[in-house]
Amino acid sequence: MTEHDQPDHTDRRDRDTLPCCTSVDVLLTQVADGRGADRDVHQQGCVHCQAALAEYDRLLSPLRDLAAEQVIAPEGPMEEALARIRSAIDDSDYATVRTADGVTRVAARVVVAAARHSAEGVPGVRVALSRDLSGHRDSDSEITAGVAGASTALEITLAADFGRPLHQLADDVRRAVVATVRHLTDLEPVQVTVLIDDVFTEP
Repeated sequence: MTEHDQPDHTDRRDRDTLPCCTSVDVLLTQVADGRGADRDVHQQGCVHCQAALAEYDRLLSPLRDLAAEQVIAPEGPMEEALARIRSAIDDSDYATVRTADGVTRVAARVVVAAARHSAEGVPGVRVALSRDLSGHRDSDSEITAGVAGASTALEITLAADFGRPLHQLADDVRRAVVATVRHLTDLEPVQVTVLIDDVFTEP
């Protein structure tokens, strides 16, 4: 088990923490204090924290714009806004896309399947393994997806064909995955980490 692997959280009852057991309030405070980009070692490698930090940053942006205009927001509305932001990712097993016509919820395992299919379509990728950290298995899985609101972060482990520059292959995989996930789910991939675990020299 790596530092990113977590036990099955499909029956998780505590919605005040992410599947990695990080406190939602801690992350919200971090972003509200302007420290969203100052990620510790865990956050740098955790797709759940990456997705949540990006989503909080997006949702808090209007408040920061007001602060830049030196408008002092009354405490009541500020607390209400923070409460709405906190509730925006009350289920970290599902992403939430809100439109004028309603709400669409997308499971993390759906993001995993979209990313795996997209990555395997990139020339030079032999196989992309996929699994999401909430416990849903899709084959022998090495794609992990964290979702928060309308944001998602992914980590993809793949095997490549020999001869292709690996940094170029990783860039191609990132571009393909971002485009596919955006198109199919309307989520924003805030970070896509590519791990090349093996190289095959035979067809």
